Amino acid sequence: MEAGLKPISNTNKENKSLDWLTGVLFLSDLKFYDVEKVKLWDTYFSELIVAGIGRKPESFPDNVHWHAYEDVSRSEVWNAINKKASNSWVLFLEDDEQPRFSSFPNVQSLEKMKWSPAIINIQKQSTTHHFYQMRLVNVSINEDDIFRGYHLTDATEFVRSQGVDLSSKPIIIERESSVYSHIDIDKELSLKKQAPKLYLVQGNRYLQEKKYVRAAAQFRQLLKKERLLPFDRLAAVNGLASCLAEQHKWEKALSLTKQSLEAESLQRLPYLIQFRIHELRKEWQKAFDVLRQYYDRLSLFSSASFDRKIDEEKSLINLANIALKAGHRAKATDYFDRLFSFKRGNADEAMLEKALLLSIELNDLDRSVYLFERMYNDHLPPNKMNGESKKQIDEVMTMFMKKDWYDYVSNIYKKLHEAYPEDQEYKRKLIVTLTKTNRLDQAKRMVANIV
Repeated sequence: MEAGLKPISNTNKENKSLDWLTGVLFLSDLKFYDVEKVKLWDTYFSELIVAGIGRKPESFPDNVHWHAYEDVSRSEVWNAINKKASNSWVLFLEDDEQPRFSSFPNVQSLEKMKWSPAIINIQKQSTTHHFYQMRLVNVSINEDDIFRGYHLTDATEFVRSQGVDLSSKPIIIERESSVYSHIDIDKELSLKKQAPKLYLVQGNRYLQEKKYVRAAAQFRQLLKKERLLPFDRLAAVNGLASCLAEQHKWEKALSLTKQSLEAESLQRLPYLIQFRIHELRKEWQKAFDVLRQYYDRLSLFSSASFDRKIDEEKSLINLANIALKAGHRAKATDYFDRLFSFKRGNADEAMLEKALLLSIELNDLDRSVYLFERMYNDHLPPNKMNGESKKQIDEVMTMFMKKDWYDYVSNIYKKLHEAYPEDQEYKRKLIVTLTKTNRLDQAKRMVANIV
């Protein structure tokens, strides 16, 4: 029995927006204890329990329960708390997690035999990783333990054996720390009955280590299980497809991704796998079509565990680049426009240059001028110009002249000639633009002054 385990009494539920719910914060390490977060959560949950090793912190709020545990399995702790909670519904949160309270079901929609799964999001640079777990549970169904595993806390067996349905609306949890790095595979395997999710954890570890044959074996083992949660089954299919793609077994990988998307279109990894295969094959149109489907679903939550999302900025960059390769110049320009809007003008030079070249090619003078000035205004007189800037500006002006945009080019070379009167090349090009814009008198005077 865990140290410090005591019956939990009913608490005052007045003014609590979640008066039907017991919240549990499980701390694997006291470094994650945040007294301000605990105080805030106490204003939501009708009952709040914090589980930690040893004695409770000195700053611990009086009206929050402290559940002390020793070095035992996480599932044991969670199952013990379930039996002591005063509410039928219990939500488990870990360490640095932050729930999105607006995603929680309301009391009118609650059904004893229909649970909302939790989707846990971890953002790393431009990629968000999605993991599904059962965290919101109803403890009044029977006295059986809900969670299985040592530290894995998997509720698959309970949910499937009891006939619990899953809601299509998950609760959303954000976190920064890893979800599964604490899992000791040997400890999990030492149990008489292993949690099905163990195959996913081990398979994805092998996948990260580029041990594709071993990873594929784990995913195949999981897919043999009859009692699986739908988001875990999708994760296993996608994991196997990833292994096959990395082994260049592209047709088999594409077949699996197609099966996965036929089962559930609201996910992302199958599209990314397809995109990568088509890109490697230089099948630009197929790559563009797949990436566009992926982008259209970007704002929707995924229905697959171990899924990942590339953020909008990077997605737009990929779309613009692949649209160019597929020959869709206008669409590429549109994606660049969206990207500039998304970044609020803070685009890097390489991106601006690519967009400028597209605008010139598409005969869009106004946009080309705008992009040129965004890139080079700081390099034009009265500012000092270096040799590289002179070369780049001259190259762009040459492209402008090929489009017969002489009025604008003439203004630029007039500015350059006035700043560098000794530069005969600027004088010569200014004369050309004056001639092309029917300013012949000015052109003649300049020719007469040439020594």
